[in-house]
Order: sequence, then C-alpha cells, then structure tokens
Amino acid sequence: MRLSTIALLTLATFVSQDSCTEASPIPDELTNGLSNLSELSSVDEVETIALAPSLAVSMPEMIENPSFSSTEFSSKEVSSASITNVLDQTWLATLVKMSQGEPQSSIKHPISVAQMSPGSSLNYELTQTITLLNTLLIVATLVPSLTILFFWLVRRLIVKEIVEQAQKKLNHIENLEAKLKASKQRYQQLIKELELQIATTQESVNFLTREAKASKSSIEQVETLKSQFIFRLQGMISEVQDLKEQALKDLHEKTLETKESIQALQNQNSVSLKGLSSTSDSTELFSENSIHSPILPSTNSSQSSQLMIADDYLKKGESFFLEGQFKEALTCLEQAITANPQLEQAWFKKATILARLQRYFDALDAYNQYLNLNPGKYDGWYNRGNILVRLQRYEEAIASYDQAIKIKPNDYESWHNRGAILRKFKRFDEALESYNKALEIAPNKCQIWHNKGNILAKLQRHEEAIYSYQKAIKINPNKWELWSSQTHTLSELQRYEEALQSVEKALILKPNHFELLKMQGDILGKLNRNLEALEVYKKALSIKSDSYETCFETGETLVKLQQYSEAIIIYEQAINLKPDSSAAWRSKGMCLEKLERYPEALSSYDAALSCQSDDAETWRYRGSLLSKLKQYPEAISSLGKAISIQKELRTAKSQTVCD
Repeated sequence: MRLSTIALLTLATFVSQDSCTEASPIPDELTNGLSNLSELSSVDEVETIALAPSLAVSMPEMIENPSFSSTEFSSKEVSSASITNVLDQTWLATLVKMSQGEPQSSIKHPISVAQMSPGSSLNYELTQTITLLNTLLIVATLVPSLTILFFWLVRRLIVKEIVEQAQKKLNHIENLEAKLKASKQRYQQLIKELELQIATTQESVNFLTREAKASKSSIEQVETLKSQFIFRLQGMISEVQDLKEQALKDLHEKTLETKESIQALQNQNSVSLKGLSSTSDSTELFSENSIHSPILPSTNSSQSSQLMIADDYLKKGESFFLEGQFKEALTCLEQAITANPQLEQAWFKKATILARLQRYFDALDAYNQYLNLNPGKYDGWYNRGNILVRLQRYEEAIASYDQAIKIKPNDYESWHNRGAILRKFKRFDEALESYNKALEIAPNKCQIWHNKGNILAKLQRHEEAIYSYQKAIKINPNKWELWSSQTHTLSELQRYEEALQSVEKALILKPNHFELLKMQGDILGKLNRNLEALEVYKKALSIKSDSYETCFETGETLVKLQQYSEAIIIYEQAINLKPDSSAAWRSKGMCLEKLERYPEALSSYDAALSCQSDDAETWRYRGSLLSKLKQYPEAISSLGKAISIQKELRTAKSQTVCD
C-alpha cells in the first residue's frame, strides 16, 4: 500500500471522529484535482476493514437546503441514517473512493455545510478550525515528503523531551540514593551512639552498685580501724606512762646511789686526812683535789647519756619535725638509730625527712632499711614507690606499688599512682584498669576521674572521656583543668558550641591563662566568628608574645577577614620566632599576591620552598603566580612539581593502607 493511500485513510479516520462537527463544502481548487486521484492504487480489503471508523460516533443533525443540494434530508431521516451512509457522503470519503478507482457517477452528492441545522451548538470558530485542519491534512496528503519531514521533526522533539524527562528521573533517583545512603550512615551512627550510651549507663549502674558495696565496706573498715586506733592509743599512753614512771624511779634510785657514793667518798677522804700531818701544804691540796675531783662530773654525764634512750631521741626528733626543724629532727633520729638500729619508726621518720629535704637517694636507703626490718609495711612500699618516681626509676616504682597493693589492696592511692606511671609509658589499657580499681575504692576522688578521662581521650573514646570529665566536674567544679580537658575533647568531636561554653567556664576560674585564651580563639575560628577570635588571639599575644602558633593563627584569622597588610606583619613576627616555618612564608606570600606585590610574593614562595622543598601547596601557588606574570615555562615547571609531589603522597598513602 502506498504512502498516499495510508495518509488518505488516516485522514478519513480523523474526519469520521469529527463528523459531529459541521461539514464544509469541497473547495474548488480540490475538485479540479480529483481527476488525478484515479491513479492511486486500490486498498486491500482487510486493511480497509481494519481502518473503518467506529460505529459509536454520533450522527450529526441535517437540515434540507434546496439551494445547495437536490437531495433533501429531513431531521428524522438523518437521525435514522447509519454511520456508514453519513461517512459515505463526506467529501473525504469521495476522495478515498476516487483513489480506489470507483467511477465518479457512483459517488453520491456530499453533504454540504448548507444542509446542517442552523440551530447546531457548534459555533463558527470551530467550523473555521476544522476547515483549516482539513486543508492542512490535504496538503500533507499531497506532499508526503513534507509530511515525513514534519513527523521526523516532531519525533525528534518528542524523543528529546523523553530523554530529558528520563534524565531528570535518573537524577532524582541518584539524589534519593544519596539521601538513602546518608540516612543509612546516620542510622548506623545513631546505633553506635545508642550502644555506647547503653554501655555507659550499664557501667554507671555497675559503678553505683560497687560504690554502695564499697561504701558499706569502707564504713565498717573505718569503724574497725577507729576502735583499733583507740585501743592502740590507749595502750601507747599506758606504756608511755609506765616508761615515764619507771624512768623517774630509776632516776631517783640512781640519784640516791650517787649521793650515797659521794657521801662514802667524802667519809673515806676524811679518814685519810686524819692520818696525815696537818702542817703539810701538799696534803691539803691533795685532799681538796680529791674532794673536787673531775671524776664526779664525768660520772654524771655518762649516766645522763644512758638515760637518754633511743625512744627519747625518736620523740624529740618527732617534736622537731612537727615544728618544721628538719635538720635538728634528722640529727635526733640518727642518734636514735645509733642507740637502737632495729628501731623501725626511726628509719621511717628519717626517710620521710630526707624526702622533704629532697635527698632522694638517702631517703631510698632509709626506706629500704625500714622494709628490711618489716617487709609487710604498706606505707614503706608506697613511699618507696613515690621516691623511685622522683628518681625516674619507673619500673621499680611500679613494682613497689604492686607490693603495696598486695599488702593493702583497698587503698586507692597505690592504684592511682600506678596508673599515672603506666600512662606515662603509654600503656593506656593497663593504666585504665588501675584507675578503675582506684575508683571502685574511692569513687569521689576528682583527680582519678580526671586522669581516667585523659586516658580515654588518648584511646579515642571521646564520649566516655567526656563522661569522666563531667563526673570530676560534679565533684569539684572549681578546678579549671577539668574544664580545659573537657574543652579539648569536645573540640575533637567537633562539638564547638559546647567546647566554647566549657572553655569560657575555665576562663572564669583562670581569667588570663594563655593556653585557655588560645584554645578559645581556635574554637571561635572553627565557628567562623573571626572578629571575636582575632580579639582573643591579640589578648593571648599580649600575655605571651613569643608564641609562634598564636602568631600564625592570628595571621590566618586576618586573612579570613581580608586584612592582608596586618596579616603580613603578624606572619613576619611568626617568621622571626621560627625562621624555618614553611607555612608562615607561604601564607605571607599569599597575602603579598593578594596585594599584587608579585615580586615580593615570589620571593616568599621561594623562601618557603627553601625551608620545605616537597611542599606541594607552595609549588602550586608559585606556579599560579608565574602564570599571572606570563612566565609560562617556569609556571608549568612549578605546577608539574606540585602534581608530582601529590602523586607521590597518594602512592605512599595507598601503600600504607595496603600494609
């Protein structure tokens, strides 16, 4: 079937669907071309049946008009006519029949517009539209190439529109996938946080349970120790009283014996004098010398030294110690040890005084002597560990604390000090275990919670660290170090608003502390509150002007505020403090470039590269500046160097990840 035939059948279908509208007469121009339609081939019967219009189309109302047609149609006849007859009477059906080779004599007169009822609801504008549409359809039928071109263009536009719509849908799907992925990540993060909170809560419950048990046990121990102490104190008082009475009794007896000896000696001298000549001067002198012999005071001194026993020296040394006269106390204690080398308390007091005088080696020897006499003394091992820490003999100190813990496992101080040493050696897990043990015994010790928080921060367990800091702050909110540590951990979690509040609390307790001011400036910079950050940095520099880091951060803040001239001054100050700072030279060069002082900027970049030749950022800035100066070969060389360095860094990073 040829294309023109298909087109005519398509038009016939359109006309049959619009047969309810008013028909228009065939134009004269078209009647002249009807003779040429006889050349069209006949339509296949099957196709004709398939292309036949639907019988559901309503019939148009007809009226007779003798001036246009010799055949008259009444309204009743038109309403009873079949759809096929009506279609056969249209001018487009006539064209189809002529194209199939039917004789013109068999073609009935078409229904003209004059036969339509004047009372029809269709208006004139619709008639004109239908006429124009019929005209266009005829043109499309007669010129198939134009029709093909028209439909090809329409097809392209439709395909383009479909592609655009599909692309929009795909973009929308991608956005939904990204949101879904972000939601999934947030969901996983929330799950982790919830698990952490549950674990923390469980730990708190366990801790409170242990605390209640420990408190009950501690109260019982305190009562027991109290009763034991009172009993021992009463015994000591009684013993001292007995010793005092015995000493007084011995002294009285010795005094009586001395008096009797003196009396006997005097009597003996008198008897001797009676047997000598009274005229002898030498005899008188002898008698006088015998009576006032120096033996008497010598005998009294020896007896007094014997009476001053080791316990008396110990008590006298303790008195000097309480008065802060350490040298006199040490002398008395050494005398007590000389009198009784087995006196444990004398060695212990001596070691304590030597530690106060910072004579740590001598103090260690004294503690060793004390522990040799009584190795089961907790205080000896504990103090020995403290001395070893002073001497930086940390492994021995840990061993000493371990011995103290074996003797007295419920004393928190040994656990705490042991944890501090383990933290120094970065044995964080063991240190954390020691701090937990100490907190089981003494849960209200602020310092232990603080140190535990520091350990957790080192282990990147920031949420748990913050919990420890808050516990310590609850116990002692007036300690600025706690607020400072909490601020640092909150900054690590990028919770800058909370970190700012925390550092402000620390500054209330320590208003002009340099480190706190610098920390506050850093946080304000993270929050893009650059003017406030600048004021804080200036205040910090007024306290400590030789801080390179603060100078550099001040310069970075001025760059954010586009105050390039002031930034250059600060960067120069930083360079004076640290001449080999590649970052300071590079930042200064960037400011000079912003001020279009290109030669100076290039010199700054070169100085930065002389400090650090593998700085890709500096090579990139240098290449960009040379490009502005139209020095293209050098610019290409600098940019290539930057690319090469970045590539090496990526390669090294990927190898590290693989390892």
